[in-house]
Amino acid sequence: MRERAVAAAVLCAALAMASAFAVRPPPAGAQGVVNFDIDPNTSGNSATTLGLTESCAEITVPSPAFDDTSDYSIDIVVTGDTQAPMSYYAELLYDSTKVHIADPGTNDLIKMPGAFSLSDELPGSDGVHRLGAMYFDIGPGTPGDGTLVRVGLDIGGSGIVTLTLNGPSDTDYTSTVGSHVVTTGRAHLAVNASCLDAAVGGVAELPHVGDSGAGNRTTLGAGAVVAGLLALTAGAWYARRRRFR
Repeated sequence: MRERAVAAAVLCAALAMASAFAVRPPPAGAQGVVNFDIDPNTSGNSATTLGLTESCAEITVPSPAFDDTSDYSIDIVVTGDTQAPMSYYAELLYDSTKVHIADPGTNDLIKMPGAFSLSDELPGSDGVHRLGAMYFDIGPGTPGDGTLVRVGLDIGGSGIVTLTLNGPSDTDYTSTVGSHVVTTGRAHLAVNASCLDAAVGGVAELPHVGDSGAGNRTTLGAGAVVAGLLALTAGAWYARRRRFR
């Protein structure tokens, strides 16, 4: 009974947040743009600092094979009007024939310690990894340009890997002043290869999944996704509790 009551409470909170996202857009001019990008070189990066953000990194992985370990890490970084975050949501698209998302090395709470994680379970191997987090009774997170998420990659093949963040309507950054307009980027990883291969068109670009419309639609699209993920997480949690009682 206690598990049912807790799950019901979380579901109600998720539905309430979905309604709030749909009918109460943030006041115009209160928030600036936040840029989501991928940095394939994590050197010098932290929650509050950024090294040189690169568009491509060359790495050597002898005999690459999928083994559920982290062979290399990349960062999802944010810049711009990066006020203290209360929630975020992003979708990382990747070539699942060459890389998987590894449990070791992945941290989705770098800027939001103690927050409730909404990210997909690990390891991930379907080509789309959903990442998100939200504060309830604590927060906010750490303001400033820096690493939002560190992603561990299990590398199973050589060649050019395109890493893409899905479009602005599928991405959200909400700070203490409301939901921000966002932009998204991409990067490449040259596994036992040269970044010159990416420069001359040796990369099969991954299309955006879903609408990549204007950032001012983010409040409804990504906000509702966050609330929906929260509801699904609560449902899965309750199902597991029932299953193993």
